Amino acid sequence: MAATLGLVLITASTAALPAVAEDGTAHGTFYYVDLVGGNQEVRDPAIGDCHLVSTVGTSVYNATDTTVTLYTDTSCAVLANPVPPGSSITFLFKSYRFL
Repeated sequence: MAATLGLVLITASTAALPAVAEDGTAHGTFYYVDLVGGNQEVRDPAIGDCHLVSTVGTSVYNATDTTVTLYTDTSCAVLANPVPPGSSITFLFKSYRFL
């Protein structure tokens, strides 16, 4: 009985984990504010690609199912700041990538 209960708990906790997008997109909308364009939104952004903002982004709200990482350079390499799904942050950034 204890082995079966352990198996059920493992199955339940595994089922609660978010699924990795098989189609290469983060499902949902990524909102950010930049200094020139104001409020911006990106629907179902691609996972793995480095995306640039027009000038400097100042804040984000991640309404997708995937963590986005903000970078202070234009090549998604310097000073990373991860923003999990459902979170917001104020941070100066020039590029972002969903991982």
